[in-house]
Amino acid sequence: QRRNELLETETRVRDVLTAAGLQETINHPLTSPENHDKLQPGQPASREDDYIVITNPIAPERRAMRRSMLVSALENLARNLRYTDRLATFELGRVYLPERGDDELPLEERRMSLLVCGPRRTPSLYRQDADEEMDFFDLKGIVETLLARLDFAPSDIRFEAAPDTAPFGPRCARILLDEQPVGVIGEIHPAVRNAFGLPQVRVVAADLAIAPLVRPHWRLEPMQPISSYPPVVEDLAFEVTEDVTNRRVRDLIQQAGGDLLVDVELFDVYRGEPLAPGSKSLAYALTYQSLDRSLSDKDVARVRDRIIRVVEQETGGKLRR
Repeated sequence: QRRNELLETETRVRDVLTAAGLQETINHPLTSPENHDKLQPGQPASREDDYIVITNPIAPERRAMRRSMLVSALENLARNLRYTDRLATFELGRVYLPERGDDELPLEERRMSLLVCGPRRTPSLYRQDADEEMDFFDLKGIVETLLARLDFAPSDIRFEAAPDTAPFGPRCARILLDEQPVGVIGEIHPAVRNAFGLPQVRVVAADLAIAPLVRPHWRLEPMQPISSYPPVVEDLAFEVTEDVTNRRVRDLIQQAGGDLLVDVELFDVYRGEPLAPGSKSLAYALTYQSLDRSLSDKDVARVRDRIIRVVEQETGGKLRR
């Protein structure tokens, strides 16, 4: 029997997201153009031709096949927030597009939605942060964990700012794998939240295609030998402007570090005095190690100087001393 890699990937997705604390939902794929219009308030009403419409619908609000997983997710959220103030859910399903595929049938694309809303933790007498709401970075961490468990390396994953992409507000980003867009993540725009009748709470959601997440079962990641020589660990902190991202600085450090730099970890972000307004400090733990010798102070200094020079030239920042 041939392997179904898409099915295997979806099973792994379910396992990872359930372990991350999310609950799977199965929502109705039937909705209405009016509900889809709620994702883009203020825009002209969509046409029936933009949807696959059912000839004999069970109800007017169930007369069209959904084009977006987020419609179902927000409908589900509106119902369930009547009974609880905290939800963390995901759904794997299909969206239905009237565009014709190779077999002259409408396109059915497998996608997933993720949604978090409410307190970060359940209320407790012993937790001081129980009232903190889940935000963009909570869901971003879940997405990063999912992609890591699907065997994507950190260098394969990138988040690119995409403010005000419907139905999201300013805090929104495209998700890219190998520089190809696979989805969007962000906070739902207040106007969209109001259109679905949701209370005044922060709602964070993500919408991803499933096909790009499939990794061939025969793909083997290259193995690296373990060095028998001791590592050298040191910290470097750079003062950069707010528009310079951690990803940009980390990539420059790895590029300049070469083979002797085996690990880079961001461990602190600082804003405030004595930094200039509009600046931040990014502090990294760097690990140097060789496969064939113990590194001398000169070896490390040579790599360190190259890293500092590249980061300062490319970002306009400076090393904090």
